[in-house]
Amino acid sequence: MKATTKTTKYTLGLIVGALLSAQTFTAAAQDRNPEMAQKRTLDLCVEYYGLDNDADRGKYLKELNLRAQLSEKDHKLVPKHQVEPSMTMCGMYMSRGKPLAEQGRQLRPMVFKVVHVYPDMYYVTQSGMVVAAYERTEGSMPPKLYEEVPEVAPPPMMKHSAPMPQ
Repeated sequence: MKATTKTTKYTLGLIVGALLSAQTFTAAAQDRNPEMAQKRTLDLCVEYYGLDNDADRGKYLKELNLRAQLSEKDHKLVPKHQVEPSMTMCGMYMSRGKPLAEQGRQLRPMVFKVVHVYPDMYYVTQSGMVVAAYERTEGSMPPKLYEEVPEVAPPPMMKHSAPMPQ
């Protein structure tokens, strides 16, 4: 009997939780700007940098928060126009705008590494997160997208071993 009561309470809790989250999502969706809802997420991030008034910035932030695109660090550093590792790529675009150039490479399925070139910095993102920042100075090369693996000699036992007797 106790197990049935526990299961019933658990099931009831799940149902109530699902209804509350559905109501919250529905309320947020009704309050959503239809024009903003049609835009691509990356476009919202890039356009945010060029906005001048706080009302427009608030609309963009609200839409990006509904899409769950910004980290806590993004919220702290975007108004200061700073970029640090562990920010999202969206936060980087919101802080610095569109980069001068970008070059990317797929490391493995669903994992991409991209170097973003700005006038004074190089930012490296991997899977949408800033993982490194390098100062851009005259005469320095941008970070590599992949490290070259040195050639390794085979183990000495295999290289100089005699054929197996039959």
